[in-house]
Amino acid sequence: MSPQQPAVLGFGQTRYKTSRADVGTPELIFEAVSRALADADTELTEIDAVVFASAPEVFEGVYEPDRWCVEAFGGVGKPLIRVHTGGATGGSGPLAASRLIAAGLYETVLVVGLQRTSETADAQAVFTTIFDPVYEQDVQLNVITGIALVASRQMKYFGLTEDHMAWVSTKNFGNALRNPYAHLHREITEQEVKQSRSLAYPLRLLHTCPRSDGAAAVVMTSAEKARGKSHAAYVAGLGCAADVYRIGDRIHDDESDFAIPRAQAWAATEAYQEAGITDPRRELDVVEVYAPFANLEIAYYESLGLAPPGRGIDLVETGATAMDGDIPVVPSGGCMTTNPIGATGLIRFGEAAAQVMGRAGDHQVDGARLALATACGGIDQFYTAAVLAAQPA
Repeated sequence: MSPQQPAVLGFGQTRYKTSRADVGTPELIFEAVSRALADADTELTEIDAVVFASAPEVFEGVYEPDRWCVEAFGGVGKPLIRVHTGGATGGSGPLAASRLIAAGLYETVLVVGLQRTSETADAQAVFTTIFDPVYEQDVQLNVITGIALVASRQMKYFGLTEDHMAWVSTKNFGNALRNPYAHLHREITEQEVKQSRSLAYPLRLLHTCPRSDGAAAVVMTSAEKARGKSHAAYVAGLGCAADVYRIGDRIHDDESDFAIPRAQAWAATEAYQEAGITDPRRELDVVEVYAPFANLEIAYYESLGLAPPGRGIDLVETGATAMDGDIPVVPSGGCMTTNPIGATGLIRFGEAAAQVMGRAGDHQVDGARLALATACGGIDQFYTAAVLAAQPA
């Protein structure tokens, strides 16, 4: 990394619910930012610039929510950048802030992530419009049916079964019970998962994520300034990548087709190279992956280099990604238990930073020194990856 290596000083988030009707959107942001500043032991006057991460503004029910909320995150009189890459927005925010810091443009940057899907009557109706209008929209794809197609392809490619998906769901819901901020606090069994309501074959209700209202924020600065603080997480590597628009055009050279997201592999490879990671399975201590469906998490084991091609299910069958496994994945409960879309990637980044700082509370992974956080958006089109370390480079 540059001599201006970026670092994370603090992470704050709101409580998440299907509808946070108790507060307005600016108050929601104020809640997250206040907690991040307190966690970072940083005053608002120390913030040099703000990166505002918000996905489709139709969910907020107001055009340009960054304008509405500027006082709530202390943006008045400061440089402000808004980023939007669909569901990957929350991952693109800290990536943008990191590059601003590494370039020496600003020393301390606040990143804010927001989403209020409760302001939209039918989120799936919005999602149907993101597919190609000529070849895909006529078949009425939405996120759930689109991911169901992916799951069907995974059943053929690497032998995905309902048992594999049920294990992932049970793991993530169990982890969320340790996380006081998680939206869904419910203990479930694999049998309950397999008996939950069918959505689109082979997906069931307990294979998928909730709709969540909420916000998150992180305070980032240079490694030089971070050394004077009591705790920090250091950005060791970053990556991002985009794939083609049409799902049918994502044909790989091997048999995986769109079963394994190649754009995530591209983003992760870039982050690993920057961080000097050659064996992610052995070198990483914890992973906070953006996986809103159980089948996607298993596919990501492969695309992130945690398992060889076609063998992501091995990590399920051996329990490797459980809290007591050798590579815990989403100890926070992850996207399957909390999903404020535009903020979800920022939560993954903040949770990964908290892990290497040893400040993740009851879902802390013992001895975590190197963590990976990812984000995805646009129906497997946009991906980010960030490696966070306990020590500076």
